[in-house]
Amino acid sequence: MKKGLSLWLLMGLPAAALILRDGPSPTMNTETAPTGDLVGSGWQHQVYYMDFHGTVISPKHFVSARHLGGSQEEITRPVFFRGGEEVTFGIKGERVLIGGTDLSVFEIWETFPEYAELYEGGNEAGREMVIHGSGVGRGDAISGRGWKWGLWGTRQSRWGQNIVEGVVTSEGNELLYFGFDDVLGRNEAMATGGDSGGGWFIQDGVTWKLAAVSSSVDALYSDASIPIDETGFRGGFYDAGGLWYGNDAEGWEVIPGGGEGEIEFYRQSHSYGSRISGNAPAIRAIIDPAIEWGGKSKMEKFESWLSGFGITAETGVDDDADGDGLSNLNEYLGESHPNDLITAVQPLEVEVLSNGFHQFTFVESLDMTGRGLVSVLESSPNLLNWEEVTGQVETSDLRDNPKGIRTRVTTIPPSPNGRVFYRLRVTL
Repeated sequence: MKKGLSLWLLMGLPAAALILRDGPSPTMNTETAPTGDLVGSGWQHQVYYMDFHGTVISPKHFVSARHLGGSQEEITRPVFFRGGEEVTFGIKGERVLIGGTDLSVFEIWETFPEYAELYEGGNEAGREMVIHGSGVGRGDAISGRGWKWGLWGTRQSRWGQNIVEGVVTSEGNELLYFGFDDVLGRNEAMATGGDSGGGWFIQDGVTWKLAAVSSSVDALYSDASIPIDETGFRGGFYDAGGLWYGNDAEGWEVIPGGGEGEIEFYRQSHSYGSRISGNAPAIRAIIDPAIEWGGKSKMEKFESWLSGFGITAETGVDDDADGDGLSNLNEYLGESHPNDLITAVQPLEVEVLSNGFHQFTFVESLDMTGRGLVSVLESSPNLLNWEEVTGQVETSDLRDNPKGIRTRVTTIPPSPNGRVFYRLRVTL
């Protein structure tokens, strides 16, 4: 590889997709999962973060590119990643940076139903892989060479294939890389602006595992007689012989049409991804407790939650460890502190509106499903016979991602039978 010339981070502008070598259509493999031998090759583990991609790696974590930042409070999994409806997940706390790499790991409040395994084999070179991203597609063609990056447009996600060529080190970080070959018939792909955070998957036995996260590409190309940054462009080129490569700060060199040498490396465009195998111990230290938690029973998860607050006595679901009038289970439901009576969060509030309607405000953990919690609003005329309240009309549903709760408000018409009592029955 040519020394001294910079790589370029893949933030770019969110747009169409990876550049693919195959076919005349720039929309192939868009928002649709791989099939055949590529079923399960990571598409189902992708999520949207900061309009880019992330990959789910535990029941509670996903990984993405560090350079995207850490300011977003939630992520989404659109319908085309796994079927069903779009799902939102709230990010819990601050991201964890993996050393000085371009990797960052995020925790969520909810629970992912499944996750990608990490590829830790360390022998990635020569292996086929599937890459995922949401970057720009083809732009203007340079005849017999490839394509410049296109303009941004409608957000779309796409997958493609390539073969890992090897491992390089940039500023002390290990990166896998692959080139853009002039090969048809195998979904040959090249990462572009906007593809940051997308996962690279290698098949290990029968399982596709996460091997890298898209990070960067080669620097600028130019076809000007005297190249400068203003004439530079980026693209997916399978034969860039005769073009200039570099930038004003670090210099330009013409790429020969053949032969050997460092600059010959750039005759093909390359994509670079932060290597997972070399960072697996640091990542595992973060995600392994969540994987262990995912294998616990619902009661074991509840007991683990209590122990996290230092509670070793009065650990039953109906106990009130801090004496604030809320059972441990109600505190679990409302993401309240079970060992601090000052911070009690009421999971249900009832009031009568000016029109006589009864209004109910529910405060619930975002992780109702993962915790196995079910809450049912019940009514009774005499505190003896209880039945579920039906016919509620939801008037609002607000998420508080930093706190890990949602607040729902519903209403019903007043009871025609006069006095009525309400309770929230919570079960684990």
